[in-house]
Amino acid sequence: MKFSKNPLSRHLFIVMLAIALFTAGLPETERAAAASSNMAAGRGPHAVAVNPATNRIYVANADSDSVTVLEDTYGGGVVTVATVEVGTTPYALAVNPVTNKIYVANVDSDTVTVIDGVTNSAAEVEVGVQPFTVKVNPVTNQIYIANIGDDTLTVMDGATNQTSTVATGASPFAVAVNETANKVYVANVDDDTVTVIDGVSLTALTVAAGAGPNALAVNPLTGSVYVTNFYGNTITVIDGATNVTSTLAVGTTPNAVEVNEVTGKIYVVNDSSNNVTVIDGSNHSISTVSVGSGPNALAINADTNKIYVANYDSNDVTVIDGTNLVTSTVAVGTNPIAAAVNTALNKVYVANFNSDEITVIAEERVTDADLSTLAVSTGTLSPSFDPGINSYTVHVDHEAEDVTITAAAYDAAASISVTEHVYGNSAEIPVSLQVGANVLPITVHAADELTSRTYTVTIYRAGADAANADLSELSVSVGSLQPSFTPEVSAYSLNVGNETASLSVTAVTYHPATTMKINGSPRQSGSTLTVSLQTGFNQLMIVTTAEDGLTSRTYTLTVNRAEAPIEYRPPNSADTSTTGKTENVKPDSDAVKESPDGVTLGSGAAALTVKAATGISGKAEVTAMLHADSLTKAFSMLRGKNSGTQDSKVAQTITFELPGKETIRHVGIPAKVLAAAATENPHALIKIKTDNASYTLPIHFPTLTVFLKQLGGKLEKATVFVTIETVTGAASEQMVEQAKAAGPTLAGDIIDFTLTIEVEGSKQVFTDFGRTYVKRSIVVAGTIDPAQATAVRVDPHTGELSFVPSVFTTTNGAAEVNIFRTGNSLYTIAESKKSFVDLQSHWSQSDVELLASKLIVNGRTDTGFFPEDNVTRAEFVSLIIRALGLEEEVMPAQNAFTDVGKSDWFAGIIGIATKEQIVSGFEDGTFRPNDPITREQMAVIAANALSFADKSVALAGKFNPLLAVFEDKAAISSWAQVAAAQMLESGVMAGITEHQFAPQNMATRAQSAVVIKRLLQTAGFIN
Repeated sequence: MKFSKNPLSRHLFIVMLAIALFTAGLPETERAAAASSNMAAGRGPHAVAVNPATNRIYVANADSDSVTVLEDTYGGGVVTVATVEVGTTPYALAVNPVTNKIYVANVDSDTVTVIDGVTNSAAEVEVGVQPFTVKVNPVTNQIYIANIGDDTLTVMDGATNQTSTVATGASPFAVAVNETANKVYVANVDDDTVTVIDGVSLTALTVAAGAGPNALAVNPLTGSVYVTNFYGNTITVIDGATNVTSTLAVGTTPNAVEVNEVTGKIYVVNDSSNNVTVIDGSNHSISTVSVGSGPNALAINADTNKIYVANYDSNDVTVIDGTNLVTSTVAVGTNPIAAAVNTALNKVYVANFNSDEITVIAEERVTDADLSTLAVSTGTLSPSFDPGINSYTVHVDHEAEDVTITAAAYDAAASISVTEHVYGNSAEIPVSLQVGANVLPITVHAADELTSRTYTVTIYRAGADAANADLSELSVSVGSLQPSFTPEVSAYSLNVGNETASLSVTAVTYHPATTMKINGSPRQSGSTLTVSLQTGFNQLMIVTTAEDGLTSRTYTLTVNRAEAPIEYRPPNSADTSTTGKTENVKPDSDAVKESPDGVTLGSGAAALTVKAATGISGKAEVTAMLHADSLTKAFSMLRGKNSGTQDSKVAQTITFELPGKETIRHVGIPAKVLAAAATENPHALIKIKTDNASYTLPIHFPTLTVFLKQLGGKLEKATVFVTIETVTGAASEQMVEQAKAAGPTLAGDIIDFTLTIEVEGSKQVFTDFGRTYVKRSIVVAGTIDPAQATAVRVDPHTGELSFVPSVFTTTNGAAEVNIFRTGNSLYTIAESKKSFVDLQSHWSQSDVELLASKLIVNGRTDTGFFPEDNVTRAEFVSLIIRALGLEEEVMPAQNAFTDVGKSDWFAGIIGIATKEQIVSGFEDGTFRPNDPITREQMAVIAANALSFADKSVALAGKFNPLLAVFEDKAAISSWAQVAAAQMLESGVMAGITEHQFAPQNMATRAQSAVVIKRLLQTAGFIN
């Protein structure tokens, strides 16, 4: 599918910028202390970026497939330099100021255009499907492109334009780079995750975020990452060192975030609540600033501590003073959609999407501490002098032993000082030169004796000999460099075994005056550095700088430390004492085979241990320990099967079928292989099959992956066990009788599915599934009517049955019931048929009776449902929690609502719903559980439930059309508009008439039941 030529229709988060939002009036602001002017751009300017080194501005014009190149000077204003043709629908762009290259993501031609900043010549590079955003790491000269159409990140080498690909989560929407740590963060909007990528090895891991992560930014002062969750109205904060997360509440539909790298404050734009959340990076305290209508982008001038917020609907920019949060407003063009700052010139450039122009905002200058003149007697200032630019360089030959700097202030009453020497408002400054860098700070003091400004001129004098920054020697204590060292070659690699935990590196420069840094730390030529090695890739960057201060070389050494060998160790005798037969089968050539679904593991892929039943209550057991090498080979084969396709989710199942009919079946999976697969095969599944049941373990299982990685060195010896036990004998008979007394009839076996982790003799049942719905199945002989049956969770103590999401299929005369739930338990199949006398001929009859037969809804009496009664907020939430198969959980006292007591029947229901961000209360700390629920409240809760089930509804350009048909659109609260549109798009809800949504109407019991039924079908939780 191609993007619309109007990029606003591509995705909800962009579409939202065009919504007519409710506003109660803008806050009082100061007069704008800025002047503005407009410059023509191409059609549909959608993104803007600045190269501060050249003062050039680059504008991506989404509707004319071009980039407008502008240049700004202090005296001459903004002029158009060139128009560069690019790919189809340029949607985003980024600048590398070090290499002076510009990268343009063309969303409809699946390319990135690389523009040379000197010549404006362009080259096209093929990337993934629908490249949506682009970011640059100027330190490593790597470019990162998020491809929303195929769930990948393209990594481009800025020197060669060669690319590699990293798998991400669903719909990668935004990218941020931590230049210091060389990490890349990708927000995946459709699976509520952030992919964290190591910039050296390109290995990736997944961190859970909130609902709809759509923007993110790195705080360079702390390394923390701030992720906006569009649907969740929250910020996820990721610790850059540990990847541990926390959550902060912000405004409604946050869609942009930036960090002031000087103050460490974080600014979050909230589109639907028309404000900006200001977060203190040191303690996460929060302030809120009102801005214009439909804010959707922001830019920060860290030098002046000012924040510029582009307000799409009110056609202006709100300027926030970062010191006191006082605001001013500057009028701009039509629908401002992006902004960029040039700190050197103290200017802001705003892209106005529907007036095809750039607004240039120039803050009023304080000229009483500016220079008007700066010149050098020998050599040339770089860049050319501009009063708004503070830093300059000059290069002179070795013959120049001294130079004279001429400086003059604007204000006749100002004074100039250099170190301790004070001049009047002008100065002739003699400088004696040494070889290398000579730094001259020139400070202008205003007449008020309070304001000052420092300009820096660095003069590089060449040495007597030609500058040489080469290494003469590079050696390592273990292994051999590939290729062998020669000074002309810059990149080297080295492979070492896992037993090598560290090595020594020695680098020697040709010239003794050449300085050297290794991974940013100064080192003496010829000194030996000992480097600790982690498993996998380890990169050393050696940067040398010649005596002239200009000539430099960068050498890289990548050391790959091998993984530790994985050896299968069968359970010890204490775990496997048996009166039966033990059979350890070595892997053979038939152990791993391709299959239509992916890969099948044969009997040779596991070592089997069978334990016969003994005594009256004894149970036969079989344990299959999967061989690590067979499983590793299976994952490798899955990667190979998908190397030629853009769909990373096809044929991704590894199936192992356990023979026999033992009561208890265990399958042991090497934990280290699982942990590795979470990065390399995130879409894969391991399916364990038995004669009457199956267990499908997803590799993308965030809580399990985190748990395994926390084992550290113990991971090598850990095993994840899947256990499938058929409940038999007296226990089974008792559960059948308890169910019959309650009404339903049980069909098929009662199965106890358990997931445990064993390490060094200890066993722990794994219960924290998070939001991961794990699929299990039970096979029942004969056919079953899914309208009168469901999978149920059995309480082993009371025999009480609870609905579990389940879908029925029939194969070869047997019913297979696929069960979806976020936890371990006892499961079976229950048949029931329920009807109510007051539903005869009622429009909701079939849906209500379906849910009643599935144990989801109950009547007010045994025979009466009372379909037209209102439903309370607590009652609707109880239906949602039951439909999702969740267990009740009372909230901690410190987080509880003031009107929800621990003894209330709904306390546990509201507790779990709040914990999982399905519901929230009111600003006064209440939940109002007994209030009738409104239709818009119901829409929000239902949308959150679908998000929890990983079935969020994407609107992609349909937001306005969906709501525009309703005459009462304006009555839908801003916080409910997205959810209402999602429910309409999914078919979960509809208007009460063709042109009335009735958001404030009270929902009836019949309406709520129908919404639940449609929600379950949309989530794939019932037939």
